[in-house]
Amino acid sequence: MIRFEVTEEPSTGADGERFMHVPGRGLFRAAVGAAGDIQLGEDRLRSIMASVRPEALAHALDKAMGTAWDAELEPYRYAGDGAPVTLLTRVG
Repeated sequence: MIRFEVTEEPSTGADGERFMHVPGRGLFRAAVGAAGDIQLGEDRLRSIMASVRPEALAHALDKAMGTAWDAELEPYRYAGDGAPVTLLTRVG
């Protein structure tokens, strides 16, 4: 029943990553750009557009961007508002 979000900030020459986990949905991983936006590559977008009907495109893009995970984790982000943030500078 654990929920979590881990974000690696982008650095010079490398995008960051975001991992989100919500019970019942599993793990979601995405690349994150310098502005904190989820980045979808051209190949992934082309694959989505080719595999779904136009009326299902919005749903497929929401899934690719982790919108459902993001929505479920949002209330927990406010719970930590003002709380100290732990930065992991070296993990291994």
